[in-house]
Amino acid sequence: MMDDHKNEPVFLNGDTEAKLCLQCGFPNRNTDSACMYCRNSLIAATGLISWFRQTCLVLKWRWELKQKKHGLTPSARRSVFSILCYFVAGFLLTAGGVLLLVGAVSNHSFSDGLISVLFLLYGGNVLKTILFPSR
Repeated sequence: MMDDHKNEPVFLNGDTEAKLCLQCGFPNRNTDSACMYCRNSLIAATGLISWFRQTCLVLKWRWELKQKKHGLTPSARRSVFSILCYFVAGFLLTAGGVLLLVGAVSNHSFSDGLISVLFLLYGGNVLKTILFPSR
């Protein structure tokens, strides 16, 4: 068996032991006390107060992420022109899929049949998404 350790990514100085910054994910040397990219402290604080502070920050971050997720309304932001373009594209894909399927059945062509089924599925999905948006 060949040795696969040559294919693994290695840092430029050959040191695979490095600390990753918790804020930006940048790899830093073990001797660094601050991140070289974002200047965040790499020294882990110990104790009850720092644990409570870190827990509060994580909970705040999760709450903000959930608020951003609930605030998105992609269907309301679509313009009439984009909806019309998607509808035309979905209709053309579905119609092309039907025509290709009829030709594939009459010519006994399996590959054309597969392509027509893909066109039908994709066109139907586009039309379903436009006509019946999820809430």
